[in-house]
Amino acid sequence: MNRRRGTIWLAAGLILAVLAAVISYFAFQQITAEQANAVEEKTTQTVVVSRQLINERAVIRLADITTEEREVEEVPSGAIFKTEDVVGSIATRSIQPGQVILAQNLVESFPVGGSSAIETSETVTTTVNFNEALGEDLVAYALPATDRFSAEGIFLPGDRVDVLVSTDVIGEEEGTGGPVSMYVIQDLEILQVIYQAPPKVEGEGSEGKDNPENAEVEPAARVPKTILLAIEPQDAVVLKYAIDTETSIDLALRGQDNRRRFEVDTVTINTIAESYDFEAPRPVP
Repeated sequence: MNRRRGTIWLAAGLILAVLAAVISYFAFQQITAEQANAVEEKTTQTVVVSRQLINERAVIRLADITTEEREVEEVPSGAIFKTEDVVGSIATRSIQPGQVILAQNLVESFPVGGSSAIETSETVTTTVNFNEALGEDLVAYALPATDRFSAEGIFLPGDRVDVLVSTDVIGEEEGTGGPVSMYVIQDLEILQVIYQAPPKVEGEGSEGKDNPENAEVEPAARVPKTILLAIEPQDAVVLKYAIDTETSIDLALRGQDNRRRFEVDTVTINTIAESYDFEAPRPVP
């Protein structure tokens, strides 16, 4: 009797062991299949990439960019997902073909769609924390954007510039005085560039033939109006004097990391004649 009972318990144990093995096998197979499916189903993200080389300071057009699917793990921080968020922006550095467009490499120009997209009379490249940028030693000074670089829309916030001026000096004696050019202020940071809104185009916003819904919209031309400089108060007074006396003012662009103080001589017709070994013209009596 005891032997039969032991046999029954042994058989029951074997059956339970087989059932446990079968259940474990199928559970393992299910987990393996789920992991395999997870590997096969790669998560991707649509990102904006450049079609061709985009030069530094260029205004980005729709023809310059496209979209691609990239694995989420490969998408860099700051990647932009929609082309409309890129068109019309200015590249702050060169962007190679196929490179993902990053928000930190762009600054805003004008909104796409012309002047109807601009509610104010002027627009700026970016906002500035003046308290942080100026500290206790500097002030912000507004310089009219009349120099050659500004007129071409070259300058961007963060650029470093030097100030050159030319003026007429009246000599105390006959034959003295005349135009003088000077390298007066060095290594100023551009805090902000303020642009005028583009002129409103006649018929803008119409839904007729001239404005098809899917037509490519080119960014509006940028017209600089004012450049805000971080400057020492004494140098700001020099700029004010130059502006008030209608002195010709030009800005020279520095390398981003160049903090060198240049030693530059004042230039007159006499210094040019001496440097290039010719006789300076004398005023007609």
